[in-house]
Amino acid sequence: MTAAIWVVSLLLVAEFVMAPINLWTGRTMSAFIAFTGFDPATAKRIFAPVKLVGAVLVAVGVVLRPVGIIGAALVSAICAVYLIRLATPGRRSPAGLTGFLIFGAGAVALLVLQIADTR
Repeated sequence: MTAAIWVVSLLLVAEFVMAPINLWTGRTMSAFIAFTGFDPATAKRIFAPVKLVGAVLVAVGVVLRPVGIIGAALVSAICAVYLIRLATPGRRSPAGLTGFLIFGAGAVALLVLQIADTR
């Protein structure tokens, strides 16, 4: 179980560290707007910092289980927001849905693993 927690955590940390950087630099801003319908200020002031906090919590969570539970729940919630917004007609991007389903599934799997872990 510990190995699974580490592997899933590393994948999520990699994504959720780069995602804020890409939003702050504008690299993925067009996709963010297309996927969510939110404006760039929302991306830079809300989503980017929350994603970075999620990455930090997931990273710390590999050694502090309660922090990992909070991090996995936060990352799951971020993915859920994207998926809800992507369900809106006109925003149903196959790439966006696939990406956030994959990372959302990973976040939920990590949450389940962290809760079930008895370290």
